[in-house]
Amino acid sequence: MSKSKNISDSIKINICEEIFTIDNSIRFVGLVNKEGEVIEGGFRKGIEPLLNQNEEQDMYLQSLSNINFFQSFSEKFGPVDYLIIRQKRITMMTFPFKEKILCISTSSQSDIDKVRNSTLECLKRPKS
Repeated sequence: MSKSKNISDSIKINICEEIFTIDNSIRFVGLVNKEGEVIEGGFRKGIEPLLNQNEEQDMYLQSLSNINFFQSFSEKFGPVDYLIIRQKRITMMTFPFKEKILCISTSSQSDIDKVRNSTLECLKRPKS
């Protein structure tokens, strides 16, 4: 049992680490559970969060709610691949990931298409 848990944990960590390598403009990569808690990942070294911990958790809960809302239309539109919110200072990308969500925030100057496409490729690759 602990062996499979360790494999699962290393997969989560590898996904977060791999996504950070896509672009230096990535500020945050994290897996978020149904309670809005970051269970893996975090901020890039040297990056200060723009929100306090409660605001961050609220934002992740809203991201989870947004994914679930749009997933409710999957029968008509197909499954949600990702959601992107672009603001003046950051761009937030949210990807469904099993029963969790993968959240990425980048600086507003990042190449959103590159980060999105590379992340989708990373999520499609089988993990072992």
